[in-house]
Amino acid sequence: MKFITSMTMVDQIIGSAPFVYEGDFAQGVAKARELGYDGVELHIADPADVDLPALEQALAENSMRLTAIGTGRAYVNHGLSITDPDEARRRAAVQRLEAFLELAGRLHATVIIGCMRGNVATAEELPAALDRLAVSMEYLDHAAAKAGVDIVFEPINRYENNFLCTMGEISHFIRSHSLTNTGILIDTFHMNIEESDMMASIEACSPEIRYVHFSDSNRWYPGAGHTDMAGILRKLQECGYQGVLSAEILPKPTKEAAARGWIEAVSAMMRE
Repeated sequence: MKFITSMTMVDQIIGSAPFVYEGDFAQGVAKARELGYDGVELHIADPADVDLPALEQALAENSMRLTAIGTGRAYVNHGLSITDPDEARRRAAVQRLEAFLELAGRLHATVIIGCMRGNVATAEELPAALDRLAVSMEYLDHAAAKAGVDIVFEPINRYENNFLCTMGEISHFIRSHSLTNTGILIDTFHMNIEESDMMASIEACSPEIRYVHFSDSNRWYPGAGHTDMAGILRKLQECGYQGVLSAEILPKPTKEAAARGWIEAVSAMMRE
């Protein structure tokens, strides 16, 4: 079996964030290549902060690809959410995501939307939040088409985001609103919490799966927890998925050991 491997990068790890490289992005690209990854996944709060020429040069010099751009830090750092009840703040969130899409178009990358969906304060507010999300996502789906890139929407466990937590819920939302340029990012850590049957969920949602965050039950590299990681790879292959597997994992026991442990484990599984 063959998939595209990608290492997560961020300028600064805050708290228990699941990234394995921290620091200068150009150096991170070179490090990912040295370890044997096919590409990198970049997590930033604002596209304006990226030294685009330096990143493009690093990708070209190392024959690496930028697989995706994560947007969650715009929510964590700046509080931007595309379901915000305040229209001005919601518009700012949509505009920030438009900038992410423009950057992704330059770099031929996918854009991840996860925690920028926000949270709802009460169950009674959920219908209105879903309506706001639909308006935002329909607009962004068209913007993605213009940029020539995909959006992937990530189901996140209930302890971090309190709605649209399962693959089935995201799949239903995408289909209900005919979001043709939006797919699902599946994250095996979140799946282990939210999905009653991980293999069945993969099979049911396989038409929408366009990206994979691949970590064990404890969010360490594969083999460090109790999830059947090899079984998930086999199921993805059975369903025709041949895209990215990304190392969004905790930098444990060290960043270097985590990045190396992930690529070694995944490479071994792909040889089976």
